[in-house]
Amino acid sequence: MVTSYEGFYGGGFSALSPDYGNLTGYRMSAANLGFPGSPQSANQVQDVINAIKHGTKTFEVTMLQPDVGESIPRQHFEEMRALMKLTGVKPSVHGPLIDAAGFGERGWEPGAREDGERRMFAAIEKAQILDPSGNLPFVIHAANGAPGTEWRPGDEKKGEGKYVMERGVAINQETGQAVSIKREFKIRPEHPELFERGGKVARDDKGKPIWNKDMSLKYDFIEGEKGLLYDAEGSIGSINEGEWANKLTEVAQMSKHVEEIMGAAPIYFRDNYVNAVVSSDGKKIFEMGEDGKFKKELEFKDEQRVQYEQMQKADVFMQNAELSFAGAFGQAYKYGTEEQKKALKELAEGYVKSSAVGGYFKVGDEVVTSVLAPLQKHHNLSQSFKKLQEITDRKAPELFKSGEAFAMEKAAETFGNLAAKSWDNWKEKAPVLAVENMMIGQYAFARAEDMRELIGKSRDNFTKQLIERGVDEKKAAKLAKDKLGVTWDVGHLNLMRKKGFTTEDIVEQTKIISGTDKKGGDKSMVKHIHLTDNFGYADTHLVPGMGNVPVKAILEELEKTGRFDEMRKITEAGGMIQHFKKLPHSMTLAAFGSGIYGMKNGPTWGAAMDMQGSYFGGYGNLNPQIHHSYFGAGFTTMPVELGGQQVGGGSRFGGTPMA
Repeated sequence: MVTSYEGFYGGGFSALSPDYGNLTGYRMSAANLGFPGSPQSANQVQDVINAIKHGTKTFEVTMLQPDVGESIPRQHFEEMRALMKLTGVKPSVHGPLIDAAGFGERGWEPGAREDGERRMFAAIEKAQILDPSGNLPFVIHAANGAPGTEWRPGDEKKGEGKYVMERGVAINQETGQAVSIKREFKIRPEHPELFERGGKVARDDKGKPIWNKDMSLKYDFIEGEKGLLYDAEGSIGSINEGEWANKLTEVAQMSKHVEEIMGAAPIYFRDNYVNAVVSSDGKKIFEMGEDGKFKKELEFKDEQRVQYEQMQKADVFMQNAELSFAGAFGQAYKYGTEEQKKALKELAEGYVKSSAVGGYFKVGDEVVTSVLAPLQKHHNLSQSFKKLQEITDRKAPELFKSGEAFAMEKAAETFGNLAAKSWDNWKEKAPVLAVENMMIGQYAFARAEDMRELIGKSRDNFTKQLIERGVDEKKAAKLAKDKLGVTWDVGHLNLMRKKGFTTEDIVEQTKIISGTDKKGGDKSMVKHIHLTDNFGYADTHLVPGMGNVPVKAILEELEKTGRFDEMRKITEAGGMIQHFKKLPHSMTLAAFGSGIYGMKNGPTWGAAMDMQGSYFGGYGNLNPQIHHSYFGAGFTTMPVELGGQQVGGGSRFGGTPMA
């Protein structure tokens, strides 16, 4: 009976066709290949010992599960350091699964990012024990909760770009509230041209709508669809417009309520007491002279007092209206464009000056305010509110942001801070933070473009902090490139297939991250490699060569960076242990045609595995131990007294029972 996949004969090895069989087609020395410790075990010391027994020269200490990682004693890190130093094993560390942006089970929380940053740095401090000499790769997942974006390949015939966002998430930057967004076609009454065919509003290079000569909107039509296209990115704009409209409506309603409460009182006082002021206790009313002094005290009749009390009631609601306006103004300034912020500053200056008119002031020993103060405040609010509407008319404040963009801003802050703290503690001997790309659609930062942007922003943050600490700008920029980069996980990358992307697309992603594409660019991005295999639908962690990850093409692109030997390669093939109870290291050596004796042209592990005819169905155990246990050294019935364990059942002479 065949007990493993190795029971199937795959054809013999041929030196003329070294790519045939289980090989990936890419040759790599065993000294360049390593494997990680078990993520479920805190006994990483034992995993290091097992790795040394297998002859590996690179090992990744795994602290993946935060609580399990916390269970590794400090003394174990010191012991692992000694073991690896004695045997020449190069260490790397996989940090805990903590979302760098601050997303968790309850969504995004303001304090979660800081908490995660502290916990990650605590892990970095322990990891540094393994290699105090510097440049220890410390792997951190780019996201572990930050919502991802579902991309699919664009259709050029429909005028789509290279990537089309199908679904995503918008995040309220104030509360962390998440709202789902998607790409869809909608029938809208204001677009009758799109009742029977699909289309989108044509726009110029600046993103502005294009109008026909008859002042109708120009459309880019899309065959096979009906209605106006609302892409996922555009949905965020619609959400922001709706939220801003609600905010403005709230201010307008409060302002209207103030006006209704005041009623005709302002008209009464405006006609009879235009220059009058009232004491702070509301009991006296004076006529003011042009010199700013009291001209005379006026009679405060019951009718006048009723009208004034009405104004005072309105003033109480006026305070709520002013608070609502201040909240709207703050939101517009915080999430508006730079142009809007400039206009809002001018609005604020005028608002402050006008607000002083309706305030209290002192005349002699009396503290007074204008009888018409509530009316003046209301007028000031109305004018300022109108200007606020004009400033935000074309673009609503960006309260909601795409989940990926929001997470990038927060995660870049975390990674930059971690690099800065590492510099403060160990200077040039600080570890290298290698941020790992994620699975498309599941978490943020799956595409090479997003990873480049994330690392770029993280480096900018780190550089800025180094300069603040007195480091030369040129040196700071170099340190940022040296100490912050990417762990390129080829298994995560291959999951693009489930969205319809091809092998060529996957290889192109590697070109982009490594700077070997047509555009060129920074070749210092990739610091570390995770080798694994799958079939594009689940992160199954098979041995390279067992799925459809284009391992050879990916590694050849990374080789073009000129830094390939600096990158440590870790084979993550835990699926073989979980499902087949087999250690994957020897199979990895075979997959990469690694030499058995270290000689480049000598026999390889791949050739050895093919030539030995590994058929594990077999014939069972030869010379089984059971015979020796029961019958001694021979195969006859040996009684106990002669060294066996089988009790004799009859006479040795006549065969009669021994009663």
